[in-house]
Amino acid sequence: MRKLPLGISTFSKIIENDYIYVDKTQTIYEMVNSGEIYFLSRPRRFGKSLLVSTLKELFSGNKELFKGLYIYNKWNWREKHPVIHLDFGDIAYKTPERLEISLEDFVIKIADKFNIILKSKFLNPKFSELIEKLHDKTGEKVVVLVDEYDMAIIDSMKDMSIAKQNRDILSDFYKVLKASDEYLRFIFLTGVSKFSKTSIFSGLNNLTDITLNSKYSMICGYSQEELEKYFKDYIDEFAESYDVSMGILLSHIRKWYNGYSWNGENRLYNPYSILSLFINGKFGNYWYETGTPSLLMDYIENNPLDASVLFKENIAIEGGFPNFDLEDIDFIALLLQTGYLTIQSEKIMVGELPSYELAIPNREVHASLFTSIIKKISKRKSNHINTLEKKISQAIATFDNKLLQDALDALLANIPSVIYGKIKKDIREANYHILFLAMLSLMGFFAIGELSHSKRTLDIVIKKDNLVIVCELKYSLDKPLDDLASKAIEQIKKHGYYKPYLNYDVVLLGIAFGDREAKSLLEPLKR
Repeated sequence: MRKLPLGISTFSKIIENDYIYVDKTQTIYEMVNSGEIYFLSRPRRFGKSLLVSTLKELFSGNKELFKGLYIYNKWNWREKHPVIHLDFGDIAYKTPERLEISLEDFVIKIADKFNIILKSKFLNPKFSELIEKLHDKTGEKVVVLVDEYDMAIIDSMKDMSIAKQNRDILSDFYKVLKASDEYLRFIFLTGVSKFSKTSIFSGLNNLTDITLNSKYSMICGYSQEELEKYFKDYIDEFAESYDVSMGILLSHIRKWYNGYSWNGENRLYNPYSILSLFINGKFGNYWYETGTPSLLMDYIENNPLDASVLFKENIAIEGGFPNFDLEDIDFIALLLQTGYLTIQSEKIMVGELPSYELAIPNREVHASLFTSIIKKISKRKSNHINTLEKKISQAIATFDNKLLQDALDALLANIPSVIYGKIKKDIREANYHILFLAMLSLMGFFAIGELSHSKRTLDIVIKKDNLVIVCELKYSLDKPLDDLASKAIEQIKKHGYYKPYLNYDVVLLGIAFGDREAKSLLEPLKR
């Protein structure tokens, strides 16, 4: 069997060492022949770097690497362009000073490669001079490929001052591309986010954002057809080792890893997850360990009220791919751009902006997201969370109030008092609310927070198969929690919150949270 290219994003290495390459060159060919300046956003570990590397070899004219691929007999191999390939994985950016020095070192390195002497003293004019002299020396227009253009901003957001300074440096750096238009053949940029105040988007007014373009929706990632075609031997081996049919195995793989979409129709697999699955020979949450930016979890911890959007029945955006603003972070945009939400469906009406319904793409992302939230708030490790998840599930199934109380006590035990002593009451209450909702979501319950009811607002309704849990949460730092939990149950009964669900098996649950402690009361609905 051909080897699995896990962690390898260099096109030439994959081809020359007989790794599996999922042929994307038909889409690449159509893109290159339809425009000259593109931007593509995808989550990390989704194949962007391999796409950029493929473009580099294509414009460099390395024909033999493409033998057997769609583009081999269609490309004009006589044209060989000088390529500037800027990968921010190789750029230092912990401080603005290091970023500027590192970019200048990169420009000088490219100049040395082509035996070009640069006379400019400063970064931006030096970059401009490099592009012009590359064109003059080779007689061909220059190709600029930028991989993870936003990494120096995203990874610096714990210190917003550094992030903003890095953004400004990059804004000025990218402006050079617009001024050098006459010397450029093709520009392609990838990133996780589309920043609203980075001049690459305002300065290059003819840049085409293909993030939500249906033509290029499958330019990264694996489709179902590609999975079954290119990884057939591994699927057969996996099915045989577990003594299951291929159909059953594919069904499980689809539930775990499929579901990413940027047009609401074509569903994709994350390459990193699929390659990890076949290499390890077992199902697991692989992607989030390397693909989750700390920014997301830090944001949820500090803005738990915003995180309640995860428990709404419908999450939607309108217009194009949302911009990312350092001064005003939009939580839904953050979830979409990091891959925790994806486009479930697209609605387009003539004369109207397109609208998109969003959803968590698959089981891996679902488990990764809610496990990460619980870990961040409760300071618990993953194995402890799994144990507590089973206890809470068992307690609900058997109406075991003691077991549920023990699990809640353990869940809240590790929350540092020094943190909660500094948090305002409404934020502290929201953290408990989100913590409990995340645990229930991890258990497979469909949890809906803050439901609108005819008489007032109900905190949570939780559904799983034919079981519905109607839950009311209370919070107080001075009232007896046992009394509050009982009052929560009485409130559910008094206002008839359970009545829309009488066709289900209904359980009533009252929880009262205090300062890192909780009391629960669980009982079945008496008909």
